[in-house]
Amino acid sequence: MSSSSSSNAYDVPWVENYRSSNVINIVDNEDTVSRLQVIARDDNMPNLILFGPPGTGKTTSIIALAHELLRGPNYKEAVLELNASNDRGIDVVRNKIKMFAQKKVMLSSRRHKIVILAEVDR
Repeated sequence: MSSSSSSNAYDVPWVENYRSSNVINIVDNEDTVSRLQVIARDDNMPNLILFGPPGTGKTTSIIALAHELLRGPNYKEAVLELNASNDRGIDVVRNKIKMFAQKKVMLSSRRHKIVILAEVDR
């Protein structure tokens, strides 16, 4: 007997359940963490390229930064995360990213929507 509500808890991977939502909780790589803390403190989100070996926390770090910058209920509407190894080609730019950029989202002043392109090198 499986109900849809009980199966939803198992639909999210374990790492997503325990992914840090605050930059301060990220461990290791103190230089990067301190730089991300300054960005969060100053509310000044630049264009960023994070690079390094798989599993080092690049996506987790930027998602944690996005959570801190976009505190509140509009986070899901203001962040677009794409896996570039799956979502590639000009159609992604024309459709997903362009539609996301055109979508109206109520954000507080000095806040902007964020597009995360993970695994761009693949």
